[in-house]
Amino acid sequence: MRIGNKALIKELNRSHVVSIIRTHQPISRTQISKTLNLGLSTVTYITEELLEAGLVFEKGTAQSTGGRKATLLTFNEEYGYAFGVKIEESQVIVACTDLNAKVLRKHTFSFKKTTEPETLLHSIIQHIRQIILETNLSPNKLIGIGMASSGLINNKQGKVIRSTLLGWEQVEVRKKMRESFNAPIFIDNNVNAYTKAERQFGYGRGLSDFLCVSVGAGVGASLFSDGKVYGGHHGGAGEVGHMVIKQDGYRCHCGQKGCLEMHASERFLEQEGRQIKHLYPESPLHHTDFMFEQVTSAARSGDALAKGLLKKLGENLGIGVLNCINLFNPSAVIFIGEGLVAKDFFMTYTLETASDNFFSKAGCDVSFQVSMLGDDAWVQGAALQAIDHWFEHPINEESRLLLS
Repeated sequence: MRIGNKALIKELNRSHVVSIIRTHQPISRTQISKTLNLGLSTVTYITEELLEAGLVFEKGTAQSTGGRKATLLTFNEEYGYAFGVKIEESQVIVACTDLNAKVLRKHTFSFKKTTEPETLLHSIIQHIRQIILETNLSPNKLIGIGMASSGLINNKQGKVIRSTLLGWEQVEVRKKMRESFNAPIFIDNNVNAYTKAERQFGYGRGLSDFLCVSVGAGVGASLFSDGKVYGGHHGGAGEVGHMVIKQDGYRCHCGQKGCLEMHASERFLEQEGRQIKHLYPESPLHHTDFMFEQVTSAARSGDALAKGLLKKLGENLGIGVLNCINLFNPSAVIFIGEGLVAKDFFMTYTLETASDNFFSKAGCDVSFQVSMLGDDAWVQGAALQAIDHWFEHPINEESRLLLS
């Protein structure tokens, strides 16, 4: 335990107790005492405060080992609520969650590429307000709003520095949202948000470090290490989509040539497909936009063009993943994203290429996993920005206000 004044130590102890109940529920006071190395009397005093505040409640008893059965404590996930928002290339998902990031209500709406950032943020605000009305939740119980979008994000300043998919430059997201909500506002890269959900609910749970690689409209990555998502100096640590893998490859929207994103995402299917489709006159893809779903459907029917495109995509993605492994040496690589709808046709080639890395040659194998979380993981991870902040050590000012 850190040395400090009594008030700080009390806050730290209370925060640790809340955190352990949240992550290990149901749990007895004795188990909390042993896990945190705190005196049982201290734990009892803190849990009584939490019970009185309604943040935890008693539920059932532990199996007896000969003495009196210990009462188990459970975290009250309905004590407050958060919002998670994912801004995609042409649609927005707005979700209300409980304090365990379980989605309670969700709205999805589309927008045009020409929509101004301020107009889109106003629409998001309106949907959040509508969900609060629909769910009859108290505005005072809102602990925060977490948002996620593509691009380079400065999460400390709460703004999108640059998103080529959205066409945004220097958009002050937090400032705009704070005009409407008296709650903390967070924004991060969408892959970083998903990584938070993967850490909480997926294969990342229990791992000290892992790398999430996203495949979809673009390519992105997020490194979880030392208990947190690594953001880098400007918040762009996961921009692996702009790693150059082909010197004379397709021109990327970022201005470079041969970016991984242009050779391992839906953009590759479109560019390459249009360039070589004349070689496959019988292909059903001639009258499509070469979207992942369309190409996957054609591949399932045995179409040679579709299968060839996905094979190339898989090999290109494998080169990018191999480079990431050599750079970061993660214990695991977890694949995420909408592009996984086609995984049966490209993942084998990705893993064959990525497995031939420096560490595998040294006998230090990397685990490869495909995320089992659903589409809600994006907004759950976004909401976890606010939820995790609320449980930070020591319990922050917003938490104290709700507990008082």
